[in-house]
Amino acid sequence: MALELIPALDLLRGQVVRLIQGDPQRRIVYPIDPVDQALRWAEEGARWLHIVYLDGAFGVGETSLAGIARIVREAPLAVQMGGGLRTLEDLARAFDLGIQRAVVGTMAVRDPAAFEAALARFGPDRLALAVEVREGRLAVAGWQEMAGDPQAFAQEWASRGVRWILYTNVLRDGTLSGPDLEGAARLAQTGGVRVLLSGGIGSLAHIEEIRKEAFPGLAGAILGRALLEGRFTLKEALACMRGHERSEHASSELSSSG
Repeated sequence: MALELIPALDLLRGQVVRLIQGDPQRRIVYPIDPVDQALRWAEEGARWLHIVYLDGAFGVGETSLAGIARIVREAPLAVQMGGGLRTLEDLARAFDLGIQRAVVGTMAVRDPAAFEAALARFGPDRLALAVEVREGRLAVAGWQEMAGDPQAFAQEWASRGVRWILYTNVLRDGTLSGPDLEGAARLAQTGGVRVLLSGGIGSLAHIEEIRKEAFPGLAGAILGRALLEGRFTLKEALACMRGHERSEHASSELSSSG
């Protein structure tokens, strides 16, 4: 079965943005409508959409919530959302918007009792643990603070019932330099979890690498900046992941990369 490829929209004050290595000062703004973009990806074959709610992550208001609500209403996609979901009330409000899965990181570090209560209340299939790593250490609070060993963190929460992990190598995020498959594979050794890989995917060659090097426990990958900048289309990425005949654009790009 082909791995899931999930396009991503990062929203800050209502705009679609990408942060390089999680740095709010290194921000690319894309002049696109998030609903139109979500609909386009749905037409190309997406089943899920990953939304990063940066307003919540950085505590700068709630401007993007209206756009998220529109996406949920108008796009035929299951929505996974992370960013600033740090209390049970935050999670309840996100699910009230209609999202299917919430990504939680800081809460699991700072208030583990609340995250354990969330697992019991909402169920482990509706929550993903964010394991975001900078230079071997767990990064939390919008990737601005360091908080210990990521492997131990993942193992502890797997033992408490977590089934989904979103793994991000912060230093690769937004750089297009390639995914950290090795780091994701280490986390996938944690029993009973499914890992989504995020950060660094910049070419169809990287998609091919993920397909060829896929390991037990890897469930899929998040695609962000490369799609927004037209380095390949989601349709091409899905065909590449399935190992199907690639388009002339895809085949040419893979040849030039190698």
